Amino acid sequence: MSDEASIAALVKSHKEKREAKRAANDKKLKEVLSIVPQVSTALVENVNKDVLDIFTNQHVLESESKELQGQAERFYKQSQGWLALFESFNNSLKELGDMANWATVIESDARETVRALDEMIRTQKAVKAMDGS
Repeated sequence: MSDEASIAALVKSHKEKREAKRAANDKKLKEVLSIVPQVSTALVENVNKDVLDIFTNQHVLESESKELQGQAERFYKQSQGWLALFESFNNSLKELGDMANWATVIESDARETVRALDEMIRTQKAVKAMDGS
């Protein structure tokens, strides 16, 4: 074989290999391009599912937050009622304490009055006894 025939055979072999690779690449490209919509759809569905889960969780959290806020408000009102009741009870106890103190003072005054009256009666009896003798 001559050099020209050898070069021509090399060029022909190179072109055949290049065409075979191009055909294989085109085939792979078509396969990839046919799979891209499926992969894209699967990714979008997965992202949409995650977004839906997040949205659902957010809605649940908002609902529970509103419920908790309502419970906190009811507890605040109830504790305010308890506080008012306790203050009323405390004032009643103070009044009872004042009443007990008042009763003690009245009792002490009554005993003092009884002693004073007893003393007057004894004094009058003594004066009568002195006048009568």
